[in-house]
Amino acid sequence: MKNARWFVPAVAAILYFSEGFPYGLVTELFPAYLRFHGVSLKEIGFLSSIAFAWTLKFLWSPFVDRFGTYRIWISAALVGLTASTAAFAISPDAIGPLFWILAATLALASATQDIAVDAFTIRIAPESMLGTINAIRVTAYRSAFILGGGGLLILAGRYSWRVAFLAGAVLMAIIFFVSLRLPDDRGDQTVKHDLIGGLKRWFTRPHAIVILAVVFLYRLGEFAVTVMIKPYWVDRGYSAEEIGTITTIVGVLVSIAGAFAGGWVVSRYGVWRALLWLGIAQTASNLGYALVGTMDAGRWGIWAAAIVENFGYGLGTASFLAFLMRVCDREHAATEFALLTAAYGVTRTLIGNASGYLVTSMGYGAYFWLTVFLGIPALLLLPRIREDLS
Repeated sequence: MKNARWFVPAVAAILYFSEGFPYGLVTELFPAYLRFHGVSLKEIGFLSSIAFAWTLKFLWSPFVDRFGTYRIWISAALVGLTASTAAFAISPDAIGPLFWILAATLALASATQDIAVDAFTIRIAPESMLGTINAIRVTAYRSAFILGGGGLLILAGRYSWRVAFLAGAVLMAIIFFVSLRLPDDRGDQTVKHDLIGGLKRWFTRPHAIVILAVVFLYRLGEFAVTVMIKPYWVDRGYSAEEIGTITTIVGVLVSIAGAFAGGWVVSRYGVWRALLWLGIAQTASNLGYALVGTMDAGRWGIWAAAIVENFGYGLGTASFLAFLMRVCDREHAATEFALLTAAYGVTRTLIGNASGYLVTSMGYGAYFWLTVFLGIPALLLLPRIREDLS
């Protein structure tokens, strides 16, 4: 591709930013938004059901491959994202059925965009640039993810929720106009995608059940802690502006540093060792919130907990993505990767739905300690799949 050296990284940065931003709205901004409006922790936990759209996206991915072009799907999804975010700005204080309908619409549009963006990026990226593209993916996605939560939270604190949602809608609209300039790539529409056959084929491999168990469990503790961090900050009395500052300015830098550090470990020591040692680091990073949740550590303690958790998040992301790519058959990578991401998406949804109930009955301190122990089972399973990752 002409000018691929600059074109492919630039497009990847924009599109993966566009992937991460709406996910940050649902998983980072909305929990704080609902809590500031007096919504119960139990109801906030149901946001994970909305996020289930990202888990189930493999069900309609064949339609994206077969009909239209990737550019059309990306642009159409961005129209949905812009419209739903703008609708929140029109009625920013309405917490009821309309909120959940708009949130579900935003999640469905975002999940559809992810399908098209991933397929489009894979097609335009030369094999020699895959390492660069993956680094850009983590950086752009994580930056947008935290900007969608922390950045808009700062705007809400300084101005209003209406201004925050309007800013998000404008950003999505800008990316929509950029998407109209993408190449009109249709992909290979003659290929038939057989999800059921791919699932059966995958389970014939050695240690398939153990590998799947690791997929389910590896990020369980991390998912458990992140869903209740924003409500914890709110309940400790911190302002929207300060919560946004720590998750945006500090969170972005630290999590990106963690992702690049994790990527270096994967390249230097291999997937299995990285999965083990970075998994331990990821689990240990929850100790910060466990400690501040059970003692009066003050502002410095909570900030330190946020820094440690974000760095651990980056480390865990690097090792886990490498693991998923390593256990996929290259000839059937698209199908298998979709199924595996759906599997750990179920984990995120289940713990998210249970989190509000657990915090209500246990308290934040005991719950954060629980998240530390939830990271251990996957680590105990890793020795059984060492040969598969060698």
